[in-house]
Amino acid sequence: MQPKTKIYIDKDSLEIIAQDSSISDNYYRKIIEIFRRHADLYLDMNDEELNSLREPKDLNDPGDIYSFIEGKSLPWPSAAIDNFNALHNNNGCPEINGNVIYILSKKDDVKKIREYYGVWAIYIDDINDDVFYYAFSPDLDRDEVPGNKNNGWYNILKDEIGLIPTSNSFVISDSNLLTNNKINQRTGENHFCSLENLRELLNLILPEKMNVPFFILIICPPTRKLEEGKMKKIVRRWIKEIKLLRQYSIIIEFLITNKTLHSRDLYANNYRIHLDKGFYVFEPWSIRIHREDISHNDMSIDTYLSSPFQRGKSLLDKAISELKLLNKKYDAFRKGTGDPYIVNLLESSIKPSDFDKNRVLF
Repeated sequence: MQPKTKIYIDKDSLEIIAQDSSISDNYYRKIIEIFRRHADLYLDMNDEELNSLREPKDLNDPGDIYSFIEGKSLPWPSAAIDNFNALHNNNGCPEINGNVIYILSKKDDVKKIREYYGVWAIYIDDINDDVFYYAFSPDLDRDEVPGNKNNGWYNILKDEIGLIPTSNSFVISDSNLLTNNKINQRTGENHFCSLENLRELLNLILPEKMNVPFFILIICPPTRKLEEGKMKKIVRRWIKEIKLLRQYSIIIEFLITNKTLHSRDLYANNYRIHLDKGFYVFEPWSIRIHREDISHNDMSIDTYLSSPFQRGKSLLDKAISELKLLNKKYDAFRKGTGDPYIVNLLESSIKPSDFDKNRVLF
């Protein structure tokens, strides 16, 4: 079965989309295709209220939900009143796992779901046919990226931060993450260049506020350039640095295993950052772009729903396929039955059973 995004939408918002889509057959064409093929819709109703919508109220009313769903050949939404009650009444936690999106008619609800839970939430007045689309590919085929700061990541992403959907979890896979170590000439300390780059990237894309822990899972192979004790020491120091980037709790699982994927990606709840040659984009502490050879490192950031009319496998399909492979290793580790070479660099006082699994992998 094709994986789908969960979209929680209140009745008022769905009626507005239905009414606006009646303007012409091409109005909200992408949104309707997403509703039709790539998403499961959930309404702020109980089963009885939802069943009452299955009969047309007024066929001349452009906001009639029955006419909209049947006329556009959309799957019927599911009832999810308990989830919306959790959002409004602080009675439990609303759905925040996986690639979930909220479309809401109240600004306060949008702000809450974003800032409390790190979930992509869209205010209905901001809706447009490209609302689920985000794609960015910076030019890395040059020597440096100048800007206001001596930080290449900041210079290429400073204008994108408000456009990238918020998230509450990352899964990161890079087969080169621990292979590029250099000595800081000022301090004499060993540093993994890919980890230094990843720290600067995370500092830009982590939400500023969260009321729940942020989960980061990293899966990569070990390095042969350092003995295991030194490697663990550097990684643990890096984990501490990441946890200090924000005021809220950040739970980091760093799995070092010989059995990893070749891909170099960061998977968020609703988008992927892909780097063709890995996260070692900039030389440490500079704006100079790293070069191993004459070729350059391609980078792209794309939302999973950016191409709803794409033939064949969508980006969401491809992301889910990769995440399923990573999830097998992750679940096996959490159950204590996984790869015997795996090293987990959580704080010694924390066990996987002490917290929920990474939300991206739901």
